[in-house]
Amino acid sequence: MAGIQFPLTEKGDRSTTAFNKAVYGAVAQSLGMQDLLQAIRSEKDWRHKYSNCLDKLVEGLYSCQDTSKLRAALCAGLEQAKAMDFESEQGTSVPLSQAIAAPRQTLSTVKVQGTGSPKTDFVLRYRGKQLAGQDLESQCTAWAEYGTIEPDGAAAIKQGAKLLGNLRGRTFLVLGAGSELGPVRPLLEAGATVAAVATCRPKRWEELISFARSTAGTLLVPVAGQKTANNDGELAAVAGVDLLADAPAVIEWLVKCGREAQGKVTFGTYLYADGEANVRLTVAGDCAVDAVAKTLGKDKLSVAYLASCSTSTAIPADAAAAQQGLFDNAGFWPKMVGKRKSCPALATDSTRCFLSAFEVLQGPNYALAQVMRQWRAALLHSDGFVVSSPMAPSCRTESVVHNKTMAKILEGMAHWAPLEAFDAETARMAMLAILISDLSEEPPKLSSPMHIVTRKSFHSGIWRCPFEVASLGTTTYILGTICPKNAPN
Repeated sequence: MAGIQFPLTEKGDRSTTAFNKAVYGAVAQSLGMQDLLQAIRSEKDWRHKYSNCLDKLVEGLYSCQDTSKLRAALCAGLEQAKAMDFESEQGTSVPLSQAIAAPRQTLSTVKVQGTGSPKTDFVLRYRGKQLAGQDLESQCTAWAEYGTIEPDGAAAIKQGAKLLGNLRGRTFLVLGAGSELGPVRPLLEAGATVAAVATCRPKRWEELISFARSTAGTLLVPVAGQKTANNDGELAAVAGVDLLADAPAVIEWLVKCGREAQGKVTFGTYLYADGEANVRLTVAGDCAVDAVAKTLGKDKLSVAYLASCSTSTAIPADAAAAQQGLFDNAGFWPKMVGKRKSCPALATDSTRCFLSAFEVLQGPNYALAQVMRQWRAALLHSDGFVVSSPMAPSCRTESVVHNKTMAKILEGMAHWAPLEAFDAETARMAMLAILISDLSEEPPKLSSPMHIVTRKSFHSGIWRCPFEVASLGTTTYILGTICPKNAPN
């Protein structure tokens, strides 16, 4: 299997557990958390107990008041994560950094120019309705009052929905262009230019190219090697690139697209894969973001991520306080099956409380991929870049519901206030509105760079739910099977 690979261990294997421990260990050591470092190294059941160590590490990062020390720790973790190998098609391996410095092939660009009119009216589909204007604002207020989204997140959707026209003429570099939560299609409709990185799937490229032609936007399509196309059908057949197999070429192409772009550029990362591939994709994406940021600088470039609401973090004290009211109003059944959540205040910041939210079901590789993106977002923010990295809600995306257990759990979430899972089309537009709001603002002043991922959070109610989500899992699965409920009453 050519491309980015985990590094070889002393035993001669490519262990994901060893890699996880090395990355987290580098951060713990940089923070001076020696006891945690030893705990990470000595944990025998990493698959099921990784979250114990990771919770302590995340809390340590949020509690660190020395910005220089925090930056050093985040850099240590990301540099350790980049210590991967790159394997050629012939089976020879070199360090990933060496491969990136000398791409083995070059990607050409085919421009697909749309002929439509720019879309300026923002519409969000939710439960069969097309929400716009006052209806959309009322729904955002309802979500915030129920506890599914934070108040600043609701305000951001309201603001961003009014600024859709600001996207016209802006360039977006998008990793994971086929993501259901990614904004590629609405960006094109608004008249933006999108340099799209996605795998070689002719049918999907054919659909995207056809869609782009109908919009006011411009789609930049990567084509490998010397391949040519005389029409859109032929283009779809040669479009796309494998990020894992051709990361050096992708990075070079994105840097080139960014340099050539007129005006502001936003780099959006919307990558996901099951299991260990998620970590390798995240490393590839991080190398790309780092290279483009160093080339374009903060005056031209902004960066966008979608953080996971299933990650431990430091939530506002008022979100933690709201848990008590919801617990008091909960009925007998939730209190019988659910374990009361504990969110202690941070020792260094009484306005923030630590929420443990990693789920064992999702696994340590999922967690590592997520926190790596958060670390890069924090570093970019501290460097003065505009960074949009809000937590996105739990969604019924194809990548989630293909796991039948997760599909049933999502159908049962709404039985527990204030939890709610969303259809991809709802979340996609909601998160686009938040992105637009972030792009219209200067970088915020935060007590810690880590808080760039706690702003404007659309967390599906996880922050304010009074029960540990894992303790509701079995019952939620059963309810999702026999009594599915898509949304609160």
